[in-house]
Amino acid sequence: MNTVAKLPQDHFQTLHAMTSWLPKSVLALVLGLAYLAAIAEESPYNKGVEAWRAKDYVEARKQWAQSLAEGGSDLALNNLAYLLYTGLGGEARPQEAVELWRKGAALSVSEAQWHLGQAYEAGKGVEANKVQAYAWYLCAVATASLVTKEDSIEREIEADARRSASQVAEQLSLSEQERGKEISKTLIARYSRRLSIPQTGDE
Repeated sequence: MNTVAKLPQDHFQTLHAMTSWLPKSVLALVLGLAYLAAIAEESPYNKGVEAWRAKDYVEARKQWAQSLAEGGSDLALNNLAYLLYTGLGGEARPQEAVELWRKGAALSVSEAQWHLGQAYEAGKGVEANKVQAYAWYLCAVATASLVTKEDSIEREIEADARRSASQVAEQLSLSEQERGKEISKTLIARYSRRLSIPQTGDE
């Protein structure tokens, strides 16, 4: 059952008082945006975030799965995948988690790219491949760096992915590092900005 969130009446009155000097068309736009913001606060994605913060991982799984079913935030791909990968809130399903991270990675979700690299490095949910891990870490760094000035979370993801890339690079030969860099160029060109979801493979 779909429910529609409503702004309390006093919010509308406050907005109206603040914007009464605006033309009616602009005022309608302002009120409409405020209403949409209220609906967004009640979205399954945001309910999942609230459940996560409350450590109610079962509910977080449910809400983020609902968000994906409704075509909600792409970030739900990463978040639900993390719960499935780690087994928080239910059975661990690492292969399913990796597939969600692939989709998120292709949609330029930097944290999904970083987590996909971690899955390749650990060989959990996917065959271990440290060259692919290195490539995805570099891709995550590039993707996050595009928005780090405006977003503190992206700055953290960029730093984490850079650290992961540095650590896995120490386990690779020079030729493997070069191969990883070449693969990352393709990944960055395709997935550092919002593009279509790949059907198979990583490149």
